[in-house]
Amino acid sequence: MTMDNSNQKQGVHSRKTRKQIFRIFLLQAVLCVVVATALLLDSKMTAWSALLGGGLYILPNLYFAHRALTFRDKQSAGRALAEMYVSQIWKMGISILAFAAVFILIHPLNPFSLFGTFILMQITAWFAQMKLNNRFLKL
Repeated sequence: MTMDNSNQKQGVHSRKTRKQIFRIFLLQAVLCVVVATALLLDSKMTAWSALLGGGLYILPNLYFAHRALTFRDKQSAGRALAEMYVSQIWKMGISILAFAAVFILIHPLNPFSLFGTFILMQITAWFAQMKLNNRFLKL
């Protein structure tokens, strides 16, 4: 079964939620690039650190959203919940490894720019989810 066929079987609410979540990721990616571009006025290292901070947030969360929100034919509620837990564990593992890799491999690095952008991405996700859905979706 192709992905297109399974998306057609997927409920309207699920498709809408998936579309909104990925729209938030796009908004965050654009915001990250804008912040990094503005930080070029300070230095390339600061801008690069901001891009890395945004990537450290977006990539693991994108993995989680893709895996957790993918429709599977005849999936039980229990199986869907288990998939959410497994996806969350993988997201945390990817985040830990990515942070370790950045701090080991990237020199020089501006930690304030990196963590500042990471935190900005988290805050943006909270507000965007509340605004788009008029409720809080935890991803």
